[in-house]
Amino acid sequence: MSSTSPFLSTLKCYFALVFLFGACFSAWSQEDAKFKDDFFREDQFYLGASFMLLQSNREDFNPQGLSRHFQWGFIRDIPLSSSGKFATGIGLGMSFERFNTNLNRATTENNQIQYSIADKNNTPMFFSLHAVELPFTLRWRNATPDNFAFWRVYGGVSFRWNYYNKIRQNTFELKNSNDLENFSSIAHMSFGYNTWNFYLAYHLSPFFDQKSIDTNAFPLELNSLKIGLIFYIL
Repeated sequence: MSSTSPFLSTLKCYFALVFLFGACFSAWSQEDAKFKDDFFREDQFYLGASFMLLQSNREDFNPQGLSRHFQWGFIRDIPLSSSGKFATGIGLGMSFERFNTNLNRATTENNQIQYSIADKNNTPMFFSLHAVELPFTLRWRNATPDNFAFWRVYGGVSFRWNYYNKIRQNTFELKNSNDLENFSSIAHMSFGYNTWNFYLAYHLSPFFDQKSIDTNAFPLELNSLKIGLIFYIL
């Protein structure tokens, strides 16, 4: 008898959760947007969930399991034109990321940290980041004072303070390790119609602090591409 793989089960649960969120938030119409004089702004709460595709400079790097990302926060809209079609936005939010890898972390006799590809005797390592984010965006939408369902394209950069991290493998668990950078940035873009929007993001900063690990043993480079959905709620 065949059984469903853990990856497919996680995938189904993920999409079920995302579409449940979308169904709930679609009930919040954008008809409550406030207009003032000729300018109107769209201050918004947002909530998003994404998959993360990991790449490395090592050909034998092979992520184990699904890496995922959740985010939520608030954006203050700053109109640039009386039509409301162009604006900037500044916000405050939080995010959670979990990265599944096939890396192995070890400490040498000289107390240096080394990363390598895990072999069959070591379980894969995962690490997670909790961050406070400051998103800055340029915003276009074809909204009008009497049209509350519209197309939008938002793009920008988020600056992040990774205030908490955790690294875990079968034999240890580290919290707030110096291996990982405390500050980082990402470039992001969202586009869609009304509440439902696609979300893309790419990390601009390295994950690992090169001063804390032995880069001669393993010049570790990881890149993450986020693909998911983000919901805007007025």
